[in-house]
Amino acid sequence: MKKLVFSLMAIACIAFTGCSKDDDDKNKCATCSIDFLGTALVTEACDNGDGTVTLTVNGESQVVSGDELEGATAAEFVQALEDGCP
Repeated sequence: MKKLVFSLMAIACIAFTGCSKDDDDKNKCATCSIDFLGTALVTEACDNGDGTVTLTVNGESQVVSGDELEGATAAEFVQALEDGCP
C-alpha cells in the first residue's frame, strides 16, 4: 500500500511540474492607476518583445516604437512607468 501511495505521489509531482519556458513572460507589463480630478486614469504599458510597447490608456491601445520611445528601449519605457507610478 505504501508503494502504491508513493508511486501515485511521484506521478502527480511529475505531471504537475511545468517547464521553465512556461514561466517566462516576454511581454512584461506595468500598470498605473491615478485619480485625476475625480476620474481614474488607468495606464498600462507592455513590452512586446520586439522593440515596441503597447500603451493602453483607459482601454484605448496604441503601439509605440522607435522615436516615440524618446531614446529608451521598450523595457526601459515599461520600467519607467512602473517606477513612476504612485
